[in-house]
Amino acid sequence: MNKMKKLFLIISIPTITILMTLNAPTIYIFGLITIFIIAFYVADKNTQSNDIILQSKLDNPKNPTEYSMIKKSPLFTHNEQPMVIVDSSFVIRSSNQAFKNFCGGNPDGQPIAISLRSPDIDSAIESINAKNVFRSVEFSIFQSVEKYLLAQLFTIKHKSKFVLLSITDISDLKAADKLKTNFVSNVSHELRTPLASILGFIETIEGPAKGDEKKKSEFFQTIKNEAERMQRLVNDLLSLSRVEESEFQLPNEKVDLFTCLESAIDAINVIADKKKINIKFPKPSTPIFVRGNTDQIIEVFENLLENAVTYSDEGRNIILKYEQLSEYEKVSVCDEGIGIPPNDLVRLTERFFRAQNSIKYRNKSSGLGLAIVKHILNRHEGKLEITSELGKGSEFSAYLPKYNDVIN
Repeated sequence: MNKMKKLFLIISIPTITILMTLNAPTIYIFGLITIFIIAFYVADKNTQSNDIILQSKLDNPKNPTEYSMIKKSPLFTHNEQPMVIVDSSFVIRSSNQAFKNFCGGNPDGQPIAISLRSPDIDSAIESINAKNVFRSVEFSIFQSVEKYLLAQLFTIKHKSKFVLLSITDISDLKAADKLKTNFVSNVSHELRTPLASILGFIETIEGPAKGDEKKKSEFFQTIKNEAERMQRLVNDLLSLSRVEESEFQLPNEKVDLFTCLESAIDAINVIADKKKINIKFPKPSTPIFVRGNTDQIIEVFENLLENAVTYSDEGRNIILKYEQLSEYEKVSVCDEGIGIPPNDLVRLTERFFRAQNSIKYRNKSSGLGLAIVKHILNRHEGKLEITSELGKGSEFSAYLPKYNDVIN
């Protein structure tokens, strides 16, 4: 409401009240009300005219301003990033389609705070208006889920100070940073635990158990086990790093699936025999080929088989099942192990995640095997499915794309 309209209200309301108090004729009162309504209407029209004149000056094609050029530029209108122009009163003058989609409506003419509920944005606009410098600010908003955004602000040359905001969604970057931080923390913990154990036993051997050969032999075996645990972790970290580096490079080799399975079984039989676990694989007579990388496919089944052996008690069986589908070759590793709690199934492929009921097996696994499997299958455009029943066992199914001679 402009000053003229406020003045009309300040004068009209008390005047009409006084006339009514003095019992003035009704016709005078109605006449006065009519005059005030007309005056109020004229003032409102003048306000609208002023806004139209201001907008026409901003968009005048004969004398284009930086604002009008930016507003009409395809870099603004068709940009996939949400962009908006805000005036010195924090009101949106213009927004592109991406920003309208982001807000779920047309925010033009509204305060920026309605679309971006962040005091950091208001502070940044105020700061850039005062200093005419480039600013960038990170902030978060909640749209069904929390989103992390980066706003970049630029001043636009004009009599009125306008600011161009460009919005970038950095939620994925924030998630990656958090994942990296957690990863470093987990690696440090996984290495620190066996290292502390090794150092503790060495001190005991050098001290209280120095003359006890039997104790020394037991402690040396424990040291060896902890060193092997560290070696498994380092090897799996290196393997995961290699897989992640090549994850977006699609492999196109013609790979004999059953030869890969036999290689994986031979490698895991060494640890399976120690627990008297029998790995059964009814190999089909006809060779089957998949598209992929031979070494990585062997690594998939080595990890799945090792996982099955680790979480199975002595004397159990592990069975490999094969199924031919329209687009994939499916191989399932079925064990008779401890099973997995339903709530833990969705997190099994996370790095270092272990199911709640796997505490007694913790030292026998690096916690990276299924993460490696997931990344390899992603690279091969395959997938991993996991089903399980507590106390009865689990089934890990790897889907690998068929090799097509025509396409490849």
